[in-house]
Amino acid sequence: MPNFWTKSGQYISEKIFGSRTNDEDFNKLCETMKDTEKGLSSLRTVVQNFVTYSDNFKNFFEEFNSAIKLIYEKSPFESILEEVSVKHQIIQAELEDANKKMNNLFSKTSEWSIIFNSAKEEIKMREEKRKTYDHYEGKLSKMNKSNSKKDAKYIERNEAKYTKAASEYVEISEKAFNTINHSLKIAYELTNPIIDGIINMEKNLFKNLSSSLSCFNNIEERFKEIKKNYDNPNINKENITYDPLKYMNEKDLMKKISSNRRLTTSGKFSFKKNNNQNFGDSKYPNHRPMTISLKPLNENKEYFLIENYDNIYVNSRITNSFGDINEEKLKEFYDFEDDLI
Repeated sequence: MPNFWTKSGQYISEKIFGSRTNDEDFNKLCETMKDTEKGLSSLRTVVQNFVTYSDNFKNFFEEFNSAIKLIYEKSPFESILEEVSVKHQIIQAELEDANKKMNNLFSKTSEWSIIFNSAKEEIKMREEKRKTYDHYEGKLSKMNKSNSKKDAKYIERNEAKYTKAASEYVEISEKAFNTINHSLKIAYELTNPIIDGIINMEKNLFKNLSSSLSCFNNIEERFKEIKKNYDNPNINKENITYDPLKYMNEKDLMKKISSNRRLTTSGKFSFKKNNNQNFGDSKYPNHRPMTISLKPLNENKEYFLIENYDNIYVNSRITNSFGDINEEKLKEFYDFEDDLI
């Protein structure tokens, strides 16, 4: 009888129809082993990359601090900026400590890649034994169905081979099954301390981070209080002054005006007006009446002249450090028009 039960024929048959023997329990255990091995590899990578994750987190704090520094430096909220910066430095130190702990844990994972090596070798051996067993099992099944007397001697000879193949398959299956379970046990025993270390590191890290930032529990109220004090002139004693004439061109008319911005008096005061200067009448049609208000700057009763720009120019034209302006010159001043009036 021609031998159609060759290994190549069996290979093709299994590709089309699958293997004759399908051990579900063993296959499930193999899947568990594969998942565990994949998980170990992923966990090892996570532990190894913790420094990278930490650096990204540290970059966040650095960029956050830089941003709020631009906003709050030299502002009423500068005290909060300084406090945030100090607390973030503490957090950075905590992250550095976490990096060291994770590096130590990573050094303990170097043997994880070989945990299942023995089991995988035995699985390969079992697969070869399974193919041999399936070969003779299928062959005998075919012969027994033929009921041909010519096949009797073939049946007898293959029964011995079948018995040997079945025995070897069972033996290696049990051995591989036990090796996989033992390898899984080792994997758990090696992983548990790493998981314990990571969880404790996380617990301590976030506990310390929370403790460092606990001073900001009432940060909303602190913002409101600072704003309230800043807006209250009785509390905020900072004297913010601004003189737009300070940096103007020396040749500009405003330079002359700025030299006369302060008046000092100890009591009542009055402005002397030349009798020939009839302000507001038709004699000087370009002249606008001047409105003056005085605001005390300090206890010495030093006053600051406050007026609109039109009146500033009017005032400048009746002020002459060399004495009173005569009628002719004064008329020239009032008849002159420029872009500022």
